[in-house]
Amino acid sequence: MRYPPLVEQHFERPCNAGPLAGPGQVLRGEAGSPAEGAHVLIEARIEAGRVGEIAFRAWGCPWTIAACSLATTRLRGGEAAALGRLDPAALAGELGLPAERLGRLLILQDALRNCLADWDTTQPTRVGQAD
Repeated sequence: MRYPPLVEQHFERPCNAGPLAGPGQVLRGEAGSPAEGAHVLIEARIEAGRVGEIAFRAWGCPWTIAACSLATTRLRGGEAAALGRLDPAALAGELGLPAERLGRLLILQDALRNCLADWDTTQPTRVGQAD
């Protein structure tokens, strides 16, 4: 099967692949399973409300790897809340993803949202905020 150039680029030379190393709190979000055909683990460090570092480990097809690489590249340096706003349809269009593979991007979206939720649970409750 021939993949679009952007998919080939990010599959052959993925950006931000591997675990985050070094000191500091690492947030994690995971989704999918080998039985589903894709599993994604996102790790991030949030500094002053921004994504300071972000990495992924993914098991799946080239579409999955490419989507994780592209998404993490775009999220680095952005506001932490962006982890919860991945638009799977826009990313699918950009990668030329076939409709039957859209589930791979939904797994990535879930992993990113779970990473954001991990960060949310570590934040102190603000005065006046409901418990």
